[in-house]
Amino acid sequence: MEKFIELLNEYENTDNWENRYQVEFKESKIISKKFWFIKWLVENDKIDFDKFPQVMEYSDYESLLMILSISDTPIDDLISYLK
Repeated sequence: MEKFIELLNEYENTDNWENRYQVEFKESKIISKKFWFIKWLVENDKIDFDKFPQVMEYSDYESLLMILSISDTPIDDLISYLK
């Protein structure tokens, strides 16, 4: 979990940060496409793609979104995929 929080803080300091004011880190917000955190993780090589099955015919980013969207514990799963 510590690594996950570090990455959220790192993401906060990028130009991608959607809200410049105080943001509540709710699970639904963090994993939403609108927040762009998952895309940032993929683009910045923060995900170990060997840890989950690739969904055929989809990019790593799309595959990760699909896997997380059907998970009962998406944040825990995302943490487990971090490098």
